[in-house]
Amino acid sequence: MKQEINKTLIELVKAYSPTGKEGKAVSLFSTCMEKLGAEKVGKDVAGNCTAVFPGDGISVLLCGHIDTVPGKLPIKTENGLLYGRGTVDAKSALVSLMYGAKLARTSGFRGTLEVVAAVGEEGSGKGIVEITKSQARSNFAIFGEPGSINGITVGYRGRLLLDIAFKTESYHASAPWMGTNAVEESIAAWICLNSKYSEGRDFSDVSVALTGIHGGTADNMTPSKSVIRLDVRFPPRMDKTKILKELENIISRKSGSAFSGIKVVSQVDPYVTNTKSQLVEAFKTSITKHTGENAKIVFKSGSGDMNILGKAWKIPAITYGPGDTRLSHTNNEVVNLDEVSTGAEIISAALLSLEGKINAGNDGGTSGEM
Repeated sequence: MKQEINKTLIELVKAYSPTGKEGKAVSLFSTCMEKLGAEKVGKDVAGNCTAVFPGDGISVLLCGHIDTVPGKLPIKTENGLLYGRGTVDAKSALVSLMYGAKLARTSGFRGTLEVVAAVGEEGSGKGIVEITKSQARSNFAIFGEPGSINGITVGYRGRLLLDIAFKTESYHASAPWMGTNAVEESIAAWICLNSKYSEGRDFSDVSVALTGIHGGTADNMTPSKSVIRLDVRFPPRMDKTKILKELENIISRKSGSAFSGIKVVSQVDPYVTNTKSQLVEAFKTSITKHTGENAKIVFKSGSGDMNILGKAWKIPAITYGPGDTRLSHTNNEVVNLDEVSTGAEIISAALLSLEGKINAGNDGGTSGEM
């Protein structure tokens, strides 16, 4: 099956699928799931593709996102490594989920497994939002994201996507000394913010990233309007309203009347699952069995689809998948193909272990939020 897994992953990586253009990759996923014997294979109104291995007993959602950040990369296989956009974030994890579900069914898993290729994760999250609204709530959820084959991601920070606006007078470009302009004010404000939040690398910290700046209308005029886009990540212990107020105070002190407001473009709450759930324990056992190493409990500085569904459904959920998360969104995405098939085996064994624990009379629970 390893060769089949490799072939499927390579085909999915070749199907370039930046957010909003996932159609070809979704079609490939659909065809593959039908070949694997899944039923009820189809798309929902958001464009997600769902496939079900129906059964009796517990139900598990296995959800990986099929979209990537934009930017094509050369695709090649070399020394057991696959290079290309999406190899890390997160088509390898999706393939591990697909074949992990198939292996579990073949090995005797009797419950229901729903495998989903979600769209829009790198954008507005429209795919997972639709799933939380239209799908029946499962007992457990496994999300596919890079984290290494021995890492279990149990927590993500929240996210605020903000537009910060600045407004000033405009002057002839030949006389810039007549006053500051909006772009200069936005840059000065960003320098202040960066000096405060630049070290926010840990899960427990707030971090702020500048991801865009827009201003200016003519080459011979200083810009009177400017907007900077900020990506703010924050931990569960922080109140997002307090974060917004703190940002507003810093910018106001620096820019004064040039600062014209903050717009919240989108927001996602932080999420931490129950680290003692039977789902986490099943993955710990499976990881040790297949790698000979103790599983690592991971709290990520980013945000993911688990934030949205975990918060809405309040079920035990984890995120798992092969790949080095530090390579996500970079031009150096590469994954070890052996880890993708090993990941599928770990997922399969974890599902069987989980079902065994539930059937032995333990309470599977439907509330995994902390």
